[in-house]
Amino acid sequence: MFVTLPAPDQQDSDSLVHCILSRRSIREYADDALPLSVLSQLLWSAQGVTGAHQQKATPSAGGLYPLHIRLVVSRVTGLAAGLYDYHSDSHLLERVASSVPREMQRLGLGDQPWLTEAAVVMGVAAKLEAATQHFHSQPPLGERGARYVYMESGALAQNVHLQSTALNVGFVLVAGFDDTLTKHALQLADHLEPTALLCLGHLSPMRDTLY
Repeated sequence: MFVTLPAPDQQDSDSLVHCILSRRSIREYADDALPLSVLSQLLWSAQGVTGAHQQKATPSAGGLYPLHIRLVVSRVTGLAAGLYDYHSDSHLLERVASSVPREMQRLGLGDQPWLTEAAVVMGVAAKLEAATQHFHSQPPLGERGARYVYMESGALAQNVHLQSTALNVGFVLVAGFDDTLTKHALQLADHLEPTALLCLGHLSPMRDTLY
């Protein structure tokens, strides 16, 4: 099942400087559903096509674009709960599972309730082995490609964080997670490895803001 996303708004909604000043990690969310248009905008900021030659919103070493987004959708208006893949070239969602993984609470290292309380968890995964092989001749051998992948994941996360700030949506990056459990929960293919989890939701009046 495919879902056509609303076209992203490519007009500046807030100044970049204001978003950088206002950016904070938000770990408590309201129970409201996110509008599909907001999810569309967040996905576009993560990996949307921004150029005539399929350049994307996030920079990628060698134009390899090894990242893959799998969403855990709990509360989005007009979208059934479950797992979805984002197809950036066509700006579509593909439903791959009809339920939210039960083990979301156990994915984080330590107590991280926002993994189950977020309206959406944007799972970022990567073709890690492919990137390592592609850059195999660059020292340190066997490591350079992986470094590029994690740098790209960080750039993606910052894009989404700043876009969330512009849209007044709560965001927190989760990097402390159990890789094996996360790969199983997100039902990732063998060639994909999880690199980041991005929690998203409407701001709670009693939100926890740290950094």
